[in-house]
Amino acid sequence: MRVLRFFGIMLIYLASGMLMFAAFLVVVVAVILRGPSPAARDVLVHSCEETSAMKFVPRLFLDDELVDSILYPEEEEDTFALLPEEPDMIAADGEDGDGAADPETADEEELWDHGVRVEDVVGGTYRGKMMLVKNPRRVVVGTLGSYGEGLRGKFLPDFVSDYGAVGGTNAGGFDDPDGHGGGGCPLGIVIENGAIKYGESGTMYPNVMGFDSEGTLHVGDMTGSQALDLGIVTGVSFPLGSILVQNGVGEDLGKSGINPRTALGQCADGTVLMLVVEGRHAGSLGASYADLRDIMLSYNAVTASMLDGGTSSTMIYNGEQITRGSNIIGMRAIPDAILVLPEDGQ
Repeated sequence: MRVLRFFGIMLIYLASGMLMFAAFLVVVVAVILRGPSPAARDVLVHSCEETSAMKFVPRLFLDDELVDSILYPEEEEDTFALLPEEPDMIAADGEDGDGAADPETADEEELWDHGVRVEDVVGGTYRGKMMLVKNPRRVVVGTLGSYGEGLRGKFLPDFVSDYGAVGGTNAGGFDDPDGHGGGGCPLGIVIENGAIKYGESGTMYPNVMGFDSEGTLHVGDMTGSQALDLGIVTGVSFPLGSILVQNGVGEDLGKSGINPRTALGQCADGTVLMLVVEGRHAGSLGASYADLRDIMLSYNAVTASMLDGGTSSTMIYNGEQITRGSNIIGMRAIPDAILVLPEDGQ
């Protein structure tokens, strides 16, 4: 009886603590949404809108008309840091711009581990990891055996293990109603071994990214047929995201929230940039679209685009998860992954 009473008391304390924490969060959200700072309010509204399960939160405190005006302003202005008209970076044709630094030559060879290097990325509201891969032909999209509604995806460590990869990140988005999707039904197209694994040849897909047989990363809106005509042999898309860099120039991006993020890019010399930014915890709130763009430009990316973010954002290297996820119950099952295959002899 004493044991049962002890556990009963513990459950009461636990439930009370959870209720107090929930009440605290409600108060914080209410203060931000109804407080004196429109900028903070707008960031929180956009952050919630970008999630699968929290879209309803702003409308609990604000009327629909105000929320819609924040999300869909009549005249959109880029309120983030402005880029120079002619960015000083590596040109799309592979020639260095004035003052540009090449990732391979700017660092000592010993900083690379079998052609891979991982660096910390830190900003005002975020921290994360950038994985650089010298040989782009080592980077592929890992896929499931089959896709469809009701099917489940796999966890990132399983993709890494199944492909014998040395590292990887999450990749494309998936159907995720109210945050309860199983990860088996992708949003967009999936290409593997030069064939469409999921999607249709005649359908237009926003935000497609994939590598051709030479290791060149292509990003853009395209049909399945156009992707194959470009020679893409391994690729994915994230229709809910944005292209960040095209031909060495940062894209003009509208307002966004701050959330966990994943992105993929490439430098003029072929070096692949795989970025994961942590979010939704005290040490890293998250990054905006513009933050991702500016990080990629700081690494001299000539091409870059967003991948799925939120609770899916994860990076693994040498058998370890090296970024902190935002899901308190652990990793989410995902439909595909960006993987780094071992180099010969590794």
